Amino acid sequence: MSTPDPQEAAATALATLQLRLITHNVRFATDNPSPGERPWSERCPRLCAQLAFNTIGRDASIICLQEALCRQLLDVVDHLNGHNYPDWTHLGVGRDDGQKAGEHSPILYRNSAWVREQQRTYWLSETPDTPSRGWDADLPRIATVARLRHRGSGRAVVVISTHLDNFGQVARRESAKLLLRIAAEWAKGGGGPVRDWDADMDVSGAADGASMYPVFLGGDFNSKPDGAAYQEMTAPGSGMADVSTLLREEEWYGNHDVTYTSFGEPNETPAKIDFLFVRVPGPSAAVRVLTFGVLANRFDDDGVYLSDHRAVVADVEISDESPAVVAARPPRQWLYWQGTR
Repeated sequence: MSTPDPQEAAATALATLQLRLITHNVRFATDNPSPGERPWSERCPRLCAQLAFNTIGRDASIICLQEALCRQLLDVVDHLNGHNYPDWTHLGVGRDDGQKAGEHSPILYRNSAWVREQQRTYWLSETPDTPSRGWDADLPRIATVARLRHRGSGRAVVVISTHLDNFGQVARRESAKLLLRIAAEWAKGGGGPVRDWDADMDVSGAADGASMYPVFLGGDFNSKPDGAAYQEMTAPGSGMADVSTLLREEEWYGNHDVTYTSFGEPNETPAKIDFLFVRVPGPSAAVRVLTFGVLANRFDDDGVYLSDHRAVVADVEISDESPAVVAARPPRQWLYWQGTR
């Protein structure tokens, strides 16, 4: 039995990667704003400045947006490219026609940092490969998926941006189940149409062994932590974890109990419905959660709501450290996800 060459092993090892993840429902640009809601022309510069401030100096940042109309998406990219980093780009389509019509759930990243290897949009419905509205949903809903490879480290990640229905309880639950299937398929290097997948796949990945890629999912779930969609996402055997649960609560930043604030309407109830989830590729890799926070969407002395949602942010680190090394770390550096909770 031959002994592996340490130099050869070192040559094939991938560098550790740190990246910042942001998910933010930016509120679609409406012609009939709610009381307390300012037009997109006023919200946009402030919202984009916040995104830029939280990504400058972090070339591996990835942003998931929800509710962005095509013109809003272009506005955000233009503003980000005006902050001395002129290589932001985006992927994703409109939910109405699979092109530009309707709200987008796009993924934004920097071309100088990432290579796009694969992308696809799925509709959260019984027919996810074609534009459609599912179950009891009020509107069409989508998940934008991409595999991106980091130029510096050579590591690839799968990113999903999504927005679940605000009306259909069945739709939210079934959408979460579909998202778990999407994450499981893409984690092992698959993709393509759902109709070609194994209908009985094990979403935990335990039956297939270690998956190839970590999966990061950001979105507006319109579901509180005790709601069916969130419970599906974090159930034992789901393979997924809420990023915030991988860090001690005293280290969270901001008001983590509220991500949907409304625009101050008295008939609206603030709630925690926006989340970042992670699926780790397997026992040979580790994902370390470094930070987690919820950003302010309004300053009292300014009065302008950036959106009716707050941005959710996390910094994570991906490495090849062994589970034994990871398990020995203090709780704040706990980073190995075993697939069940």
